[in-house]
Amino acid sequence: MATITVQDIAQQIVDGNTDNLVNGTLFRGIRGVQSKIDLVESPHTLDVLTRCIKEDRTSNSALRAIAQAAANTDGPCAAIRSEGVCVTIASVPGLLDSVVQRLETDVDAVRLVNNLVANSLKSAELFVQVEGSVDALKASTKKFRLHSFGVINHLSRCPVASEALLKHNFVEEILYPALEVVDQNLTVEDEATIARGTLALANLAGTTANCCPTANRFALKTIVKVLDHAVRGERLATITWLPPAVLFGLRNMTLNPENNVALLECGIAPMLAKLIDGWVLETGDATLELSVESIRHLSTQHHCVQPLWDAGIVRALQMVIEGARGESEIARKEAAALVEVLMERHVAVCMGQNRRLGGDSSLMLLDDAVVYKILQFSFGTPSGSQGPFHL
Repeated sequence: MATITVQDIAQQIVDGNTDNLVNGTLFRGIRGVQSKIDLVESPHTLDVLTRCIKEDRTSNSALRAIAQAAANTDGPCAAIRSEGVCVTIASVPGLLDSVVQRLETDVDAVRLVNNLVANSLKSAELFVQVEGSVDALKASTKKFRLHSFGVINHLSRCPVASEALLKHNFVEEILYPALEVVDQNLTVEDEATIARGTLALANLAGTTANCCPTANRFALKTIVKVLDHAVRGERLATITWLPPAVLFGLRNMTLNPENNVALLECGIAPMLAKLIDGWVLETGDATLELSVESIRHLSTQHHCVQPLWDAGIVRALQMVIEGARGESEIARKEAAALVEVLMERHVAVCMGQNRRLGGDSSLMLLDDAVVYKILQFSFGTPSGSQGPFHL
């Protein structure tokens, strides 16, 4: 018996038979990114699904199917193709208008918008252009907080959408009240909501001020936890976290020196090193460039340099400089400048060992092997191992 494909089901729906939509067969058939491309490229399918959203019998099934198509469940390597799928969906005439009408009553409508704007800034622009969309999103935070905060975070990365959020007082009326929580007895969903709200606040507050607010330590710890899941491609609170969604807010948070020490103590440096180590061209330039920019902000504080060195950041940046994986020129230049900064102490020690420049240095009185051990204990190694005193 031949296996029914996504295109087959799509054609049935276009022909007027919505049984395999309502019973979830279409939803279950949408898995890898290729099946999502097949769905959105099937003639007239998205137009018919748009009409299905408006009908009570098929509304939720249509929302779930489109939300699944918009979700990047394949991870960073499918980022570029997932973006194309989301732009195709968001550009269908009337589709977002129909979704907005369901935002306050159906969590799958919120999930759909979240997935679209998570993967495509163009989709974010199109969403806020729909009449009543921002007000409907604000109302949805009362009932569907976890997913609506995801939408807010993703919209906050888009200049056009962030202006709409600020105009509708999301910072004062939604984000600040939600983040006034204690870090006890919170569910994993609560943690994810706090992470999303903190990242959104960093993005939106940075729009109106040159530095984002200082976040509480629990929020910073949670953001590092979320980024760890993104790096490993694992879900947290039913959410597939993608690095750019976390890194955009993190980049803004590292502009505030008070955040940086706590972030490093919570383990942000190894996460950034892993992201850069594992970067491939299909991941997109945003992940790499935002990672490098975050490191640049961290490296401006002298006491933050050693944790970056210990985490293997220098070795990771040297891979970027080589450009063998297709790194952008922006990332390569920024990485080269950062390596110079992170190597300054080592260069200074080398100058101190020069017979002319360091003639008065006490290091000159020691045996070479002893000096080597001292430097190893103090600086660690570029591969990321630490000295025994974690200096």
